[in-house]
Amino acid sequence: MEHYELRLLADFLQPAAQAANTWARPTPLAVGGELEQNERGEIVFAEIQPPVDAVFLNDEDLRKVVIVCDGHETGSYVTLSGIRTSLMAPPKNRIWGGKLYSFGTPHSTHPLLNTTLKYKQNVTVACLAGPNVAGITGATQPYRVRLWGYVYKTSELPSAFNGGMMQFPAYLVDGARGRTLPIVKPAIPINGETWLTLPGGKDQAIPKINPFIRYAYNALATDGLQGDYQFRFQTGGVIEEQENLYFEFDDKDALLVQSLGVTPSFDTLLPPIGVFPNLARTGLRIAGDYHPKGPTTRQSLFPTDGLINQITFGRFDVVWNVVFPIAPIDLYNAIPLLDRPYLIWNEIGMVVIRDDGVAAVPADPLGVTVALTGTRVEMRS
Repeated sequence: MEHYELRLLADFLQPAAQAANTWARPTPLAVGGELEQNERGEIVFAEIQPPVDAVFLNDEDLRKVVIVCDGHETGSYVTLSGIRTSLMAPPKNRIWGGKLYSFGTPHSTHPLLNTTLKYKQNVTVACLAGPNVAGITGATQPYRVRLWGYVYKTSELPSAFNGGMMQFPAYLVDGARGRTLPIVKPAIPINGETWLTLPGGKDQAIPKINPFIRYAYNALATDGLQGDYQFRFQTGGVIEEQENLYFEFDDKDALLVQSLGVTPSFDTLLPPIGVFPNLARTGLRIAGDYHPKGPTTRQSLFPTDGLINQITFGRFDVVWNVVFPIAPIDLYNAIPLLDRPYLIWNEIGMVVIRDDGVAAVPADPLGVTVALTGTRVEMRS
C-alpha cells in the first residue's frame, strides 16, 4: 500500500529575538525532521514567514536561510532570502498567481526535472540574522521556516518512481542561443541504497545535477554612468561567495538559468515610486552578449525602473481601506521565469544591473537584491 503524500517535513519557529550576525541552527529533532531507518525524503518547496517589526510595517533582516540535509548544508546551491521585500520562498497561499518555486518535480525519473533535495536520515534549516545597520534591525521578531515534500518507505520507491530507474542521457537546451549540453551517465536504480546518488543528493557521481537558487545584494554602489555592475565575489561586488553571480566556467561546469528577478532590498528604505534606487536595467551577459537583446547595447537587458519592472519578485502590498488604512496584506511575486532558459557553459556568464545615468544605485542595504534560479551541473571529478 502506498503511504507517500505531500507533507510537512520540517517546521522551525524562531519565537524570540535572534541577535544580529548570528545563526539559528535547530536540531532535526526540534523541527520534526527525522526519518525512520526505512524511509527516504525529498524536499519539493520551502515556505518562509519573514520577521517584521512590532507594527508590521518594516522589514527585518533574516539575511539567509539554508537547508541542511543529513548534516550537509546545501548553501552552495540553495540560499534563500528571508527578508519580506525580497522573499524567495513565500507562504504558498500568498503567492500571486500561484507560481510556486519548487526545487524539482517529485516522483519523476527525468534527471533534469527531479532535482528535489534528497535525504535519508534527517533535515533541518540554518538561518542567519543580518546586521543592524542603516535603520534595519536583525531578526528581533518571530519568523518561521517550513519545508514540504514527500517521505517514502524504501519498499515504495520503485512504484512511486514509475518502475524505479533514473533515466539518462538528458539534455540542457538553450533554444535562444542554439546550444545543447548532453548529460550522460548510466541509468540509476531508485532504491534506498542509491537515494543520495540521485539528482539533488549529496553522494552523486559526476555529472552532478542540483537545483540552483541564489540571491545577491550589490555590496558597492554602481558607477552612476550606466556601466555594468557585476555581482562578482572576487572584485567585491558581493560580500560572500554564496552571493556570487559571476560564473567563469570551463567545459566541466554548467548552469541553465531559468528565472531572474530584481527588487529593492528593504521596504523600510524604499524610495518614492519611480526612483527604485536609480536602477534602470537588469539582465544577463553571456560570452559578451547581453540578454535579452535590444536595438543597441544600451537598450539591452530588462527595463527595471520603479514604474515598470518586468522581473520584480518578493513582496507587494494590498491595502483594502485607503480612507482608514490598516496593516497591509502581504502578497508575493515569485522570481519570474524567463521566456527561454539560458545555458552558461564553457564561457563567462553573469547577472548585471545598470543605473539610470543620473545617480548611482546605492550599496547594500540601500540598493537592490537580484535573484536567480536554474539547474547546476558539475562534471569535474
